[in-house]
Amino acid sequence: MHDPAESYATAVLVTGATGMIGRPVCRELVTHGYRVLGLVRSDAARARLPYGVVPIPGDIRNPAAWDSAIQRAHVVIHLAVPAEIGTGKKDRVLAERDSDELAAILDRLCEAVRRHKKRFIHTFGSLMFDPDADGRVRETSAISSGRGYGIRHRKAYPVLARHRKRGLHAMSVNPCFVYGPGGWFEQGLLDPMSRGQSAFIGDGTQTMHYVEAGDAAAGYRLAIERGLDGDDYLLADDRPSTLGEFTRLVAREMGAPAPASIPEDELIPVLGDWAVEAYTTCYAVDASRARERLGWAPRYRTIEEGVPVVVRAWKRAHSAAA
Repeated sequence: MHDPAESYATAVLVTGATGMIGRPVCRELVTHGYRVLGLVRSDAARARLPYGVVPIPGDIRNPAAWDSAIQRAHVVIHLAVPAEIGTGKKDRVLAERDSDELAAILDRLCEAVRRHKKRFIHTFGSLMFDPDADGRVRETSAISSGRGYGIRHRKAYPVLARHRKRGLHAMSVNPCFVYGPGGWFEQGLLDPMSRGQSAFIGDGTQTMHYVEAGDAAAGYRLAIERGLDGDDYLLADDRPSTLGEFTRLVAREMGAPAPASIPEDELIPVLGDWAVEAYTTCYAVDASRARERLGWAPRYRTIEEGVPVVVRAWKRAHSAAA
């Protein structure tokens, strides 16, 4: 079927289009006039695409099978992670294996995008960097030594750097922990809290930094419009917090019991040592580059502003579906 928008609107192919970040990115782009193509791996995923997104069936591991979609796009935003990666008990050996697979997926996708001379935006996350002496990460900080999710970025970043040297027009957009409908926030916090179960790992004093999903999505759009190829951009709200502070705020807004503290040693046999480290490791983020070069600023400057809005929306959606 002919789509008249194809002749004039900038086309963006989004992998991971039904994920926690992918859905708001797609909505942000559609509402700002972009033609959005969303990679989906199943009919069930297709049904979860936001309105106005053109479904592209395909497996992220095999970009050759949906090469025509890359040709049709002007920009490719890579957000996808295979569903089985990151689930179940994960020790460091398994985490290393997953990291190798993610790096191989990125390599194949970069090759396809570079061959067609398209722009590429990859997502690492703020854990791609180790903190400076003041405890904050910046785009000039050292690449991760491999703590928590940094194990993935330590292996994937050299892949992107190699393709950049070969001519790939690429940048990266790297949010800290993103909260919003779906993903870890819904499955790990909202759903259990709706059943009266509320807890966090360790003593709750671990430094964390968050950004609301819609605010993160705006960062991707602005990267398309104002970003420079070769740049990396960190996204975070105005104030870092702690794991305990965040979880207690969510519990209060959900009307759930005050969260209980579960010692890390008790969870390692259940989740795996790497998973416990990954869920509790985040650094304070300096997002000055995105603010200055992209003109990005979060609507929700703190978790106190954003979390109540997100929780109310979740409650309304679940009340309507009941």
